[in-house]
Amino acid sequence: MKIYKNSRGKWEFKTRAGVKPDGSVRWVKRSFKTKKEAEKAYMELMSEVHKGTYVTPSKLLYQDFIEQWFETKQHSINIQTKRVYRGHIDKQIKPLLGQMKLANIKPVHVQNFINELVSSGLSPATIRKIHRIVSMSFDYAVKIKELPDNPAKYVILPKNTKREMKVWSKEEVEKFLKEVKSSRYYIAFHLALTTGMRQGEILGLRWKDIDFENKTLTVRQTLAHNKKEFLNGGKTSNAVRKIDLFDDTIKELKAHRKVILAEKLKKGDKYQDFDLVVCTSNGTPTSQANIKRVMDNAIKRSNVPKIRFHDLRHTHATHLLEKGENVKVVAERLGHSKSSFTMDVYSHVTPSMQKEMVTRLQQYFQFG
Repeated sequence: MKIYKNSRGKWEFKTRAGVKPDGSVRWVKRSFKTKKEAEKAYMELMSEVHKGTYVTPSKLLYQDFIEQWFETKQHSINIQTKRVYRGHIDKQIKPLLGQMKLANIKPVHVQNFINELVSSGLSPATIRKIHRIVSMSFDYAVKIKELPDNPAKYVILPKNTKREMKVWSKEEVEKFLKEVKSSRYYIAFHLALTTGMRQGEILGLRWKDIDFENKTLTVRQTLAHNKKEFLNGGKTSNAVRKIDLFDDTIKELKAHRKVILAEKLKKGDKYQDFDLVVCTSNGTPTSQANIKRVMDNAIKRSNVPKIRFHDLRHTHATHLLEKGENVKVVAERLGHSKSSFTMDVYSHVTPSMQKEMVTRLQQYFQFG
């Protein structure tokens, strides 16, 4: 191999870089503005060849590659996650990175991409989700020898600011439930506040999932955001769980079941029976928009702080932890995979728990 000046005045080298799958020699030819650049590139290339890390530059555009990756990835994720990925790929990733060749994407390009997302006003949490999709696709490219390394590993992401958690006091919970008692969706709010279930889990709950004798329910399916599909299992593997119910909850469920059975009898063949606990008067799945409308109106009438439906789950967990319930038990009830995650989410409760723990230990040991 020698570095030489070609007819166009550029410095060039041509060298062997291994063997192709068919057994023929793989040649690499590159040209540069200066001799120094050519020498440096040649040494880097030879180092990769000797280490076995050299990858032939892909001619694929990134927009075509990420489609190939998504085709493979979609079989291992649920429907809702698939829709989220699809949306970010089409709306942010392909428009900003898609026209680049996969082999040409460097950390600086990914950093510029992240900076564009920040400038567009997307939240840090959303940007981190988009970065994760891009990074997973590059990991796959490395795995199948399309890239030597993942360029998304080296970028600086915006700080993920935690959204302030809002929870209701015992008195506020009671005021809200009293106000929403007459609604057909009362049972949805009651379940959220007494079990900590996610909204999709509540809207997908069936009567056959409830064991009235043992006072438990089992989370086995969730209602997708589009209100058209039920997803088997939960948000995660830990989300499929059994939850013990309060006596009051059993009482409310039995009363609610009588209402549903009466509607079913009245509608006859027009009733669409999905066996749902929370449903419309025709038996069909309930939309989150309807739940939100009822909740917002009840909040105004009861004059309690405005919170999201998901904050009812936070309210349930916060009260359990404040009452000294074991973190592991709370994590299992919520369907969290790790107790450490529960403690991180509910870190606002930790100071009071620490003080109560010290008080209990002092009383136990009776120092002095």
